[in-house]
Amino acid sequence: MARILHVSDIHCQNDILKRVLAEEDYDLVVSTGDFECIDTARIFLENAKARALAVTGNLDNPGVARLLREKGALIDGRVIDVDGLLIAGVGGMEVLGNIRMIKSAAPSRPLDLLVTHHPPRGVLDKTFYGVNAGIEELWELISFLTPSYHLFGHIHESPGVLEGDDGVVFVNAGPLARGRYAVIDLEEGRVELREVNR
Repeated sequence: MARILHVSDIHCQNDILKRVLAEEDYDLVVSTGDFECIDTARIFLENAKARALAVTGNLDNPGVARLLREKGALIDGRVIDVDGLLIAGVGGMEVLGNIRMIKSAAPSRPLDLLVTHHPPRGVLDKTFYGVNAGIEELWELISFLTPSYHLFGHIHESPGVLEGDDGVVFVNAGPLARGRYAVIDLEEGRVELREVNR
């Protein structure tokens, strides 16, 4: 599994989602939440050309979570192995509960991917008002799990890629609702932020 398509904050923009899912090449597609519409979550699942995984966003409702869970895509509060990749997820609906569940799972090796809706405090989390709006409690989880990559969204204004002092590569894909997304090549260790040409 070499290429990951990372989308976030779709906010019911189904046409953009369909286009990106169809045009990109990927071995896994990961959404970091805020589908907002059940139809959008359904399109994500049905149009993906590879395995699809997701966490909920803070604007998602129980119907979105239920659909993702029924289709085996929801990873809120879970640690899973996908073809040798160890992946954990923290959704936007129950952040602290998800963090507790993952810590209690105590994975036996470092994570390949930590997938969350919110960023950690101080990393690609600055709002238009200059406020760092990330979640402080994620740092304890990052330290505990030592992921290679941490994928998230939520803060539309701060898309970017940042390598931390501990080697974690942080990726805020930006909002797909505005045409932004990311492609991660695990074999080459490269992250590309991309934008749909409208």
